Amino acid sequence: MIVSDHQDILTTWLCDRIGLVATPDLRCLGRVRDGQLIAVVGFDGWNGASCQMHCAGDDPRWINRDFLKRAFSYPFDNGYRVLLGLVPGGNKKAIKLNLHLGFSTLVEIPDAHPDGSLNVMTMTRDRCRWIKEGMPNGQKIRSATAA
Repeated sequence: MIVSDHQDILTTWLCDRIGLVATPDLRCLGRVRDGQLIAVVGFDGWNGASCQMHCAGDDPRWINRDFLKRAFSYPFDNGYRVLLGLVPGGNKKAIKLNLHLGFSTLVEIPDAHPDGSLNVMTMTRDRCRWIKEGMPNGQKIRSATAA
């Protein structure tokens, strides 16, 4: 089940796992399985054309097609053209996941993160295979301001 209510719980869960400092505009989607929150995707830095995407999962199988479709539809169906991911160079697992999902590395900035470099990764709406497949049952996620 995908949830967007209780933003305070979703925000805390995500921030605790990835060391993110919550911003007032952070909006999250969570995935619940067997009554337990197992993953959260958050978006912030909304500027009208792009936003940042953050994610974490507690279960090795936290990703499924429905969650990916909804997560990527959330910003793109609300008019945003570019997703940004800022990933520390030492987080090889996150870089590999982002590349597999369809992000590309725009630039790697040396010494821009306490752990070393910082990768600026992007995905555009036209390159997002997850929304091209369409939403199940024509469902839509509420707008960023309504989450």
